[in-house]
Amino acid sequence: MFRHSGKAGEPHAEVVLGVMLVGLVAYAPFGGADFGAGIWDLLAGGTRRGRRQRELIEHSIGPVWEANHVWLIFVLVILWTAFSGAFVAVTMTLYLPLTLAAFGMIAWVR
Repeated sequence: MFRHSGKAGEPHAEVVLGVMLVGLVAYAPFGGADFGAGIWDLLAGGTRRGRRQRELIEHSIGPVWEANHVWLIFVLVILWTAFSGAFVAVTMTLYLPLTLAAFGMIAWVR
């Protein structure tokens, strides 16, 4: 667990939490950047009829598509390194939902 020993040059827990907050705030606009693009693409219509809508979808998600979840990984790594006790508590508490989500992602890809 992160503890401040009072030595000069060591970061305070509040500073680390502030960095985590910045990561979460950055995730808010970028993490959900697809705006349901998958379902919009599915419902756009046939190849010709849905072409214009698909172009708009690809244009709207293009700038942040590849890096949208990097912010969550950033926050989790900080949580893991700075507040390991809290990380253990979160992962132990959410073990079952996280495992089910992982299996769902694996099944969805195949």
